[in-house]
Amino acid sequence: MYPLRFIACSLLLGSFLYAQPLSLEDAVSYEKAKKLYIEQSYDEAYALLSSLYLNALDDVELNFYLGRSAYELKEYPSALAAFERVTFLDPNNFENQIELARTQYKLGLYDEAKTNFEAIRKAPELTENMKKTIDYYLGSIAKQQQRNFLFLTTRGGLLYDSNVNFGSSDETYTLPTYGTFPASPIRSDMAHEETAGLTHLYDIGERGGVVLRNRLSLYNRSYFDETDYNMMLLSYYPALSLNTKRSLYELIGGINRFYLGDKNFYTGYSLNPKWNYFYTPNFRQILSCKVAQKNHFEFSDLDSHAVELSTGWEFSPSSTHVLRTDFVASRQIKERGDRADVSYHEYIASFLYTYQLHPRMIFQFNANAKQRLYEDYDPLFLKHREDVTGYGSFNMVQRLNDVVSFQETAGYTHTDSTVPIYSYDKYTLSLSVSGRF
Repeated sequence: MYPLRFIACSLLLGSFLYAQPLSLEDAVSYEKAKKLYIEQSYDEAYALLSSLYLNALDDVELNFYLGRSAYELKEYPSALAAFERVTFLDPNNFENQIELARTQYKLGLYDEAKTNFEAIRKAPELTENMKKTIDYYLGSIAKQQQRNFLFLTTRGGLLYDSNVNFGSSDETYTLPTYGTFPASPIRSDMAHEETAGLTHLYDIGERGGVVLRNRLSLYNRSYFDETDYNMMLLSYYPALSLNTKRSLYELIGGINRFYLGDKNFYTGYSLNPKWNYFYTPNFRQILSCKVAQKNHFEFSDLDSHAVELSTGWEFSPSSTHVLRTDFVASRQIKERGDRADVSYHEYIASFLYTYQLHPRMIFQFNANAKQRLYEDYDPLFLKHREDVTGYGSFNMVQRLNDVVSFQETAGYTHTDSTVPIYSYDKYTLSLSVSGRF
């Protein structure tokens, strides 16, 4: 922030050296600028005032209007210089003290802003509403200067699964040379679900520039009857991120432990560099590359490694609407054995639409299409397997307050496979309550 201070001081000092009284023509222009300011035509007012202030450096009102116009146009260095000139001319100008502190806050000069806000807070003429505003700025400055942040999110609820075992849509299946056999019956069941996430952020250097993030998460689904399909996932994701004016760079690590039924199923490791580029504040593109490894405990022939490439776009046409689309291509390769269901290519296209109906209610629609091409020839079915899956879900989030919210979700999945036994349909319904602390 030192260059900003240097600019402001230079403008302040230099401007006083060249001060002259306003001519009659300039006085007419000044009255026009004041009228434009009152009409909130800040861009026109700023243009006129910028051409006049060097000839009116001792005019408190003109410099104040110049500062306010610059502030409204987000020309904060110019606003700072104008308000500091007013401070030099009229140190007890209460309104200017407030505007100076607000501008310092916008420029990230938090120490100076805090000192000025604390002085303003003691002023006897301060109204209750103004006190609340000052307290807001002081609280925000405290957060801006804070380096450690800790968040806890939890969710728990009930889920209905119409096809727990991914049972085939057909009642029978055929094995070449072996004949036709009955498929496993579809099993439906209720389950309880729980999730918890603990996130720690630590700012390194300038606030928001370089951030170290650690996230621990737990997901658990326990069926009432079909307990062989119970699942639990424990995850740890350390990450380092760098923010620039238009980009966010992230390097994300990952360690996962997955449990199926009552057994340790696999441990996964991943490394995921990611780049977010903001074309505008409301439109960004995400590029990602991920490498991963899975090591199974009891089924070593399922061990694999994978690489994934993805790109996505997110657009927020307004504060209440968000649209996002992603395309993902990945390849998983087995490390041993001769199983035909481990190595594959996969392609996913997804779409997410979020609409905030009002401040406490959010609606989401999610849809994706997935194609998975298995590389190995299946000796049992005498063909290469290909699965095509479509999924759609509706989600409604209702916030009770800033901490507690309710969530209702309905989802449907349909898969067609060249090996009919792997074709299936399922839908899920869930109701949960979540908290953020």
